[in-house]
Amino acid sequence: MVTISAKGRVKGDGTLDLHVTTGLPETDVEVLLVLEPLVLENEKAASSHGGWPEGYFEKTFGSLRDNPITYEPPPQYETRPELR
Repeated sequence: MVTISAKGRVKGDGTLDLHVTTGLPETDVEVLLVLEPLVLENEKAASSHGGWPEGYFEKTFGSLRDNPITYEPPPQYETRPELR
């Protein structure tokens, strides 16, 4: 058994052409083909939007309108005499 790793590109019509040199003599062989995308469509879309999922800001804009974030003033700390 010979294991060969190769990279290719799937065309727009969904076909993949591979030409592989095996080093085997002329004979019949059984071929197992496993396809693993190098870049998933979700990752490609996220990377084109700066890492944010598509539509993220449109879906989340104004979501805190009914319960806005408020900033409290900092607490007053006690004043201590300076050590010498």
